[in-house]
Amino acid sequence: MADDVQAEGPDELTWLHPGQRAAPPEALRRIQVLCGSRPDLFAAMFLVLATHQELPRDMLAAAIKQFRSDLDAYSRDDVVSLLTAIWNGGRSGFDAVLRTRANSPKKGGGGFSWVKE
Repeated sequence: MADDVQAEGPDELTWLHPGQRAAPPEALRRIQVLCGSRPDLFAAMFLVLATHQELPRDMLAAAIKQFRSDLDAYSRDDVVSLLTAIWNGGRSGFDAVLRTRANSPKKGGGGFSWVKE
């Protein structure tokens, strides 16, 4: 049955089928396209994670950091944590981890003018 589905799909989408492994240069090219096609960081990271599940998250983190300038301030470990949060907690998990990182954008002092950050 699975072979029937795979045989009927268009050739250009066979890389999305479970168990398909891309050569590193091909995976990197796809990750670059996915990162560039979505301005929203969460959406880009979610697409990369969903379409490259066979790759270890630390490798995905390194690849994503190459193509997303909005991750320049974050370490590879921070990006791995974001990928894990996306996988386990969706958007709310991603936002929670992003808020806890040392380089995350800081909000104001909560309306207290005497609070300095």
